[in-house]
Amino acid sequence: MTSRSAGARFRPRTRRGLVLAAVVALVAIGAVSAGAARLVTWPTPAQEIAKSGNFPLPFCGTKPITLAVLDGFGINAWSQESYTAVRSEAAKCKNVKVLTAAGGGDLQKSISDVSTMVAQGANAITIIPDFGQAQLQSLKDATAQGVKVVPWGANPGGTNGTDFVAYVDWNDGYAGTLWAQWMVKALHGKGNVIYTGGPAGNPVGAAQLAAVVAVFKKNPGMKLLTGTKDWPVTNWDPATAQKVTSALLAKYPKIDGIISNYGTDALASVRAFQAAGRKLVPVTTLDANGLSCLYKKNGIALSTISSRNWLGRIAARKAIAAAEGLPNKEANIYKLSFFEDTLGGKPLVCTAGAAPDFYPSNRLTVAQIKQYGKP
Repeated sequence: MTSRSAGARFRPRTRRGLVLAAVVALVAIGAVSAGAARLVTWPTPAQEIAKSGNFPLPFCGTKPITLAVLDGFGINAWSQESYTAVRSEAAKCKNVKVLTAAGGGDLQKSISDVSTMVAQGANAITIIPDFGQAQLQSLKDATAQGVKVVPWGANPGGTNGTDFVAYVDWNDGYAGTLWAQWMVKALHGKGNVIYTGGPAGNPVGAAQLAAVVAVFKKNPGMKLLTGTKDWPVTNWDPATAQKVTSALLAKYPKIDGIISNYGTDALASVRAFQAAGRKLVPVTTLDANGLSCLYKKNGIALSTISSRNWLGRIAARKAIAAAEGLPNKEANIYKLSFFEDTLGGKPLVCTAGAAPDFYPSNRLTVAQIKQYGKP
């Protein structure tokens, strides 16, 4: 009797003890996980720029999700390296399935691509909204359905944390200011300059043109032949850019410099100069292997900012982390300085054996581009 009563009293206390021990263990595990999250050293913008966004940060999680990788154009080498940056980063996560689509320069398709991916079960989206605010509503609609959207590479307007997770990009105006100031220096404050900014009205080109105009207003010897409100449309297509530049050369007997927001367009413009028998002029643009090799060989002044496709790595991490419920404290907007600058002591990077429209600043390999560079 006494023995059975003692045993009866002992068993409930043991069960309670096990429950308490389990609770303590769970609390301890939670504390360790929270501590691990707090222990992550998030890179500064300067560190991100120095390594082209290559950092081993926690973002994959464990929950199976689908990431949609979208591009408003998706038709040129710049798009290839953008796809590669996002998809190669997402490939680090075995739990992430990737879907892709390209707008092909068509606004309505770019909008419908978003709704299509949501219908196909996308939990997260990275997108280059090349048509700016015209695409904002589609991003807001996806966000309202619980999809974690990270636009990058072109500003759709909207608000971080409300209309989408975060907008990731460089500072467009800052780039335009650097280019204009460099051109003033290269031409000693006096000269005729052309500007090519891609498709008509795109937000990247518009912000940069406004910055160029502001700098040139302070330097009355500088003349922008292509106008202060818009530019000759190239659609970021080298064949079109060469044709446009040929027309400008026929119209203007004196062109002293080229500012372009796409390195491959700038290379096409330079080829138009060569075809017309005109001497090469200073160029400031985004990096492009063929342009750097040509100007290095000829000793002509050139400066480039990174083509910045590597920002897709950050966009991928932010989108996936958000879908996994993980924090991401990387910066959203980056002020990029010159990657190459013959006037500032930064040597030109000519990658032997690589294509003319290969962009060394992204730290992507040719093999990676071949594997991940198509939608």
